[in-house]
Amino acid sequence: MASSSSHSISPTKYSATSPTILPPPPSPGRRRTNSRASGSNDGSGSDNWDKLIRSPRIQSSPILLKPLPATSSLTKESIYASELELDKQIKQVKKEVLLKEALQEQLFSVERLKIKNEQGNWSNLQKQKQINSKKGKESDDSDFGSWGKSKKFVNEPQAFELYKAIDKHDLEYIMRIRDHKFNLLLQKNGGNEFPIVYTTRLGDQYRDIVILLVGALSRYVNHLDPEDFEKKETLRTLKALRANLKLAIDHTLNNLPPGHSPILLSSYLQVLIMSEGDQFLIKSINEISLLLKSSIIYNHNDEENIKPVKSSEEIIRKFCTKELRGIKNGVFDVEEYIANSILDLILMSCWNLVATQLNLDNLPTHTFARDLRTYTIFSEYIETNQELINQKLNPKLKKILYSLNDVAGNSKKSIRGRLNDVRLIIDHDHE
Repeated sequence: MASSSSHSISPTKYSATSPTILPPPPSPGRRRTNSRASGSNDGSGSDNWDKLIRSPRIQSSPILLKPLPATSSLTKESIYASELELDKQIKQVKKEVLLKEALQEQLFSVERLKIKNEQGNWSNLQKQKQINSKKGKESDDSDFGSWGKSKKFVNEPQAFELYKAIDKHDLEYIMRIRDHKFNLLLQKNGGNEFPIVYTTRLGDQYRDIVILLVGALSRYVNHLDPEDFEKKETLRTLKALRANLKLAIDHTLNNLPPGHSPILLSSYLQVLIMSEGDQFLIKSINEISLLLKSSIIYNHNDEENIKPVKSSEEIIRKFCTKELRGIKNGVFDVEEYIANSILDLILMSCWNLVATQLNLDNLPTHTFARDLRTYTIFSEYIETNQELINQKLNPKLKKILYSLNDVAGNSKKSIRGRLNDVRLIIDHDHE
């Protein structure tokens, strides 16, 4: 028994450890960290280890799969793109202007009739004033229709009060004088100056008053009927009005500071021409029509010296004062207005020949020198009567008519450029 106990078998141990699996090698970053940590402890071999595990530095060298265009090509493309955008903007502006002019033209006849019905014309105002004076009724211009909407005067204003209002920049008082005592705007003060000349002399800060005075003169002229131009009283008023404007033109030019552009000269000139009335315009149209007819008959014979465009220019430029004519190359705004007037006079005269031959209506005169309004109506009349024109109009006159229609409305050119084209067609001359 003893021997058997000494040779007993020991039990199997199931708690023996399983085989050890080695962990994965640390990443390069972790090795670097560990090596630095161990290096901080023992300070040995850390730099060598970093050199072994650091990736080689690769130089950055990006390349384009397709080369860039040349600088000259890019410059040309940018210029082309900017020109396209500019052309687009110009067309948009011109379109807006044409639409605005079309709308104004559509409303013009209705508005003019409405204003005359509301305000009455100058002739009727004077007649009513005479009737009231005979009845012993005290009245001023504002008693008739709606000519004057501003507050009436209790006591009649004097000339010195107008100049005092100008000095004080009192627009309301000046408007009251405009509405109720218009003739004061044409009277001189003690210094022998007309109100508009006096105001012009005060400088640019009084420009709004100058505009108000020019507008008053323009309104007076616009409300005159043809028969008014035959009356002595009206003729005296118009004579004073023209003296006002001519002196204002000369004063503006003589006292213009260096580097400044003259203002409102084209407006002065416009009112000067308007003050002549429709009779002047009709007379001028008939005169140029005869020249056009003669140029067709003589086939532009130089010996006849027939120059309708040149003659039209002489008619318009006679309204310019000596000072204005003496400016080299002219004043831009004035030259634009003169070119517009000459072109409209030629269009009206040419259509006058057509209307006479085909028994049609003449072009209206109220559009004279108002941008493209005369040309627009001229073109509409041609389109409306095209069949009759093609069948019955004189071939030479028809050629001139269609040529004018082609060049006079060319919006790609300035008004003076268009006039030069018309001059080449009619006078066979360049400016």
